[in-house]
Amino acid sequence: MEKQTAKPYVISEELDLSGIYTQQINLKNLDVFRANLDADLKAMGKNTLWVSSAALNSGLARMVDTTNVPVVSLDDRYVKLADQYFGVSRGVDETLNDVGYVPRANYASIQSQLDSIPKLGREVVLADDVLFSGEMMEWLISELAARNVKVGGVVCGIAMGEGVARLGENNISVEACEVFEDVEDEICERDFAIVSGSGRRIDSLNANALYFDSNNGKPQQWACIPPEAVDDFYKNGLIRSASLLQEDVRMESIGNFLGYNNSGNAKREILQQLEVRL
Repeated sequence: MEKQTAKPYVISEELDLSGIYTQQINLKNLDVFRANLDADLKAMGKNTLWVSSAALNSGLARMVDTTNVPVVSLDDRYVKLADQYFGVSRGVDETLNDVGYVPRANYASIQSQLDSIPKLGREVVLADDVLFSGEMMEWLISELAARNVKVGGVVCGIAMGEGVARLGENNISVEACEVFEDVEDEICERDFAIVSGSGRRIDSLNANALYFDSNNGKPQQWACIPPEAVDDFYKNGLIRSASLLQEDVRMESIGNFLGYNNSGNAKREILQQLEVRL
């Protein structure tokens, strides 16, 4: 009997994008970071599939450039020419329970952001790096409809069949660089490292909880890491992050993370966390 291949475990590259990440990380160590992470995941049985930042960057740029209506982008890493950026993410509370949608760091309240979109016109195109279930896009489309703004389509870097089908039921077309019918999970590369924007947002604490942190995050639920592997994956994640960062980067320039001292040298803080775990 032919052995079935595991569903793809998709990782979208982004740490080599010009801008804030290249100010925080040592690009010479990025290939080692990726190779080590890939080996770690494959050892758990993951069928890893990496989507290059170049493909996502150029594909999204092309799709945004060719639309003739204003673009509202939920992504501010790949998409550089949006008419407006909408900073929203799935949030958790201090005990890591889901609380719905919250604004990303340095963005206004969700209602304020929504209320400003009608100034662009009666129709917009929505852009994002990943379309998974389509639930967030469906919610946003409904909110915009209540403000008399029509969504003429969605463009994204990576789309899952579930999300495409969901929006299709609402007569919303989806254009994507890559489409996967079924995956084990899709994780943005930043969520495997301690860099800006990594983790789930805790709005009440103005902080993020890291995906791979077995003490202050939920690796099993948020990244499909097997329960028997979460502790070692966390330790390896700390080692990878410390090796990836520039020597002089400070924690306050990266962000606030649950369970971490958010000031001082970042590599030193990460290595102190590692010492506690060893």
